[in-house]
Amino acid sequence: MESLVSLQQKADFERDGIVKLRSVIDENLLAKLNQCFEWAVANPGPLAYGSPNGEDITFIDNANPKGYQMYGDLVLESNFGAIASELWGSEYVGFFAEQIFLKQGKSKRTDWHQDTVYWPLGGEHWANFWIPLVEMTEEQSVQVVRGSHKSIMYDPTLNPNDPSTLLWGEAGNFPRLPDITADLAKDPSSWDIVGFDVSPGDLVILHPHSIHAGGTNDDSLAVRRNLVLHFCGDKSYYSDHLPYTPGIFEHKPLGVNGRFLQAGDLYRPASMIRVNPQ
Repeated sequence: MESLVSLQQKADFERDGIVKLRSVIDENLLAKLNQCFEWAVANPGPLAYGSPNGEDITFIDNANPKGYQMYGDLVLESNFGAIASELWGSEYVGFFAEQIFLKQGKSKRTDWHQDTVYWPLGGEHWANFWIPLVEMTEEQSVQVVRGSHKSIMYDPTLNPNDPSTLLWGEAGNFPRLPDITADLAKDPSSWDIVGFDVSPGDLVILHPHSIHAGGTNDDSLAVRRNLVLHFCGDKSYYSDHLPYTPGIFEHKPLGVNGRFLQAGDLYRPASMIRVNPQ
C-alpha cells in the first residue's frame, strides 16, 4: 500500500508543527467539502461569530452540533483518518470538531494564538486539517511560528489595541503572548514563520498548540474560504490546565465507560466518531 505521508513530511510536522500535503484531495471530495461549507454558512451554529452577509465579511463558525454527523460521514468517506494515523503512527483517530472561515472585503485577520489555550486538551496527537477552498498565497493562508507546538502555553490578547485585555489574565496565570505582529513589522526576521501558497486539493496540517494566525483578504483575493477539521489520536488526553472550559468544552465530555472524563484520561468521548481504518 502506497504511503500517504512521506518520512520527510512526518519529520517536517514533528519539527515545525505544520506540513503541507499537495493535491491529496480529489475533485469529488473537494465538491463535498464545498457543499459542507455552503451548508455551514446557511446554518450557523451556537458558536458562530460575525455574519456571512454584507460586503465586508468575517464569519467563523465551529463545532456546529447540527453538522457533526454530516462532517463525520464525509470524513469516513475520505482518507483523512488514514493520513492522521500515518502522520502520528496512531492506531486510533477520532474526529471531534470542525471550523469554517469566510472572509470577504475588509475582513479581519485571525490574530496569533494557540488553540490549546481555549481547549482542555493535552498530548501529542492532535491535528488541525486546514483545507483551502480557494487559491491563497502564504500571506493569505495560515502561518505558524516554527516549532511553537513544543513551546509553553501563552495568554493571548483579546484586543490588539489594548494589551490589558487578556483572555485568562490572573485566572489562568499564563505568560502574555508576545506581540508577534508588531515584532514582525519592525523586523521580519524576529520570528521564524512558516506557511505555504495553497490551492484547492491541498491539505495543510498543523498542531493546535502551535502559535498560528490566519491571513486576510487583499486586492488579489476577493473571498477567502477554508474549512478546518480537528482530529485526535492515541496520545491525546483530557487536561485541567484551564480555569474553566468555554465553548464546545463547556461541559465535560462523557466517556465510553459512562463517566465524565477527568484530567489525564485518554480523550475518547462516547459521542466521538472514529475515522481511521480498524
